[in-house]
Amino acid sequence: MKTVVIIENEAVELKALVGLFEHWQQEINVLTAREERAAITIMSQQQVDLVVCDLSLPKSSSLEDFSLLTHTFPYIPCIALSRDDGYIPEEAMRRGASHCLEKPVNTSNLLMHAGELLDSATSGTVKGIPIHSLLQMLETEEKTCTLQVNRQHDTGHLYVKEGALIGAETKHFTGEAAAHLILSWQETVIRIRYFNGQRKRQINKPLISIIMEAFRLGGERNKVHSKASSANRLQLPLQHLSTLGKRIPLEIGSRLQLEFPHLDSLFESVMVGMLQENYLIATNPQPSSDMEDLVGGKQRIVIKYVHKGRVWMFKSQLLKAVDSPSQLLFLEYPGAIHYHELRKAKRSSIFIPSTFHIHQQPELYGNLVDLSSTGGLYLIKHKNGIPLPQIDLNTSILLRCLLPGIKEEQQINGTVRNMQIDPAETRIGIEFVNLQPHLADTIGQYLYSIESMG
Repeated sequence: MKTVVIIENEAVELKALVGLFEHWQQEINVLTAREERAAITIMSQQQVDLVVCDLSLPKSSSLEDFSLLTHTFPYIPCIALSRDDGYIPEEAMRRGASHCLEKPVNTSNLLMHAGELLDSATSGTVKGIPIHSLLQMLETEEKTCTLQVNRQHDTGHLYVKEGALIGAETKHFTGEAAAHLILSWQETVIRIRYFNGQRKRQINKPLISIIMEAFRLGGERNKVHSKASSANRLQLPLQHLSTLGKRIPLEIGSRLQLEFPHLDSLFESVMVGMLQENYLIATNPQPSSDMEDLVGGKQRIVIKYVHKGRVWMFKSQLLKAVDSPSQLLFLEYPGAIHYHELRKAKRSSIFIPSTFHIHQQPELYGNLVDLSSTGGLYLIKHKNGIPLPQIDLNTSILLRCLLPGIKEEQQINGTVRNMQIDPAETRIGIEFVNLQPHLADTIGQYLYSIESMG
């Protein structure tokens, strides 16, 4: 059910607007407020999909409260109503109104715009797609929206304008720091919401640079955590692949990050062509004249990009820079290419019936549905609405299960690291503790066999 907040302090007009919306759609929840600050309180306490605000009253002459509302909730569309008072309609649009309609309001026009905005207020919910992949899709499609990213008790917002990531916010961080943090979150639920433009640009770097930096910082955090932990973790090294007789995993239109020798800045380019085992063609990120000293030089350009959940990189020599018919770079086809997994460990979807044990608690029955070398995701279906016993974070647990390739039941010790509780099921993120070497080898071989089959 969609929720609409109507801001109006004239009783007659308020009654007319409420009746209009309730008659228009029965499956709609209409809330009312006499002024913008009261509406902000309502919107802070529950989900709201649309605001209709009357700006024609004397109290709204400054538009400051309206501006406060649209800035506080940039992901909720707002229709402003105003008499033709010169600057107010134009100023309302500048301050975040999606539409500003002149009073007396044409009801058909109001409902048409309301319907469009309610459809776009939340255009979808995404699970299972990495945040960086979704951002790259939005960049390619040049979309404008807000990504509301939920993880356990954390919520972050990523603001995308015409495909560019311009801002990010979490509870404690804004800008690049917030973006790096949000991109490191796992097991998230992402809501694609509206964006009214009421955020100044905080992020000026190319998206690929933000993703690379988030990956680097995440790796550093993992190293610190690994040193502090007594548990032995499997660290995946940088992987190397030969390109002899193979097409490298790089698609036309992919965004590349270029690191030039003797230049501190990073540059963004776009892959536009390839002749396998001969050369690659990419757009020139700066004037061709700046490239003359690099053509045929001994020092190589470092090229990085993100593809299918991995950061790929290789070194290449600049063969030629042309400026007609377009400014393009011809780059040596690499003999080898390297990659890091964006996630700290390879993972695979799996279905392993198992029992879940907590000290001095009855055993629980469920399935291991996601597996990596360092942990897994455990799913417990709720039966007949009976709640599970309380499970706290950092609780020590024991899993009993049959792993692929092993005939005997195995016991795996772990620690609860995160939980997601829904009405029908509970998902528990588990970190393995002191995993036995033969089990670590079994899991590793299974994950690599699944990858080679894909």
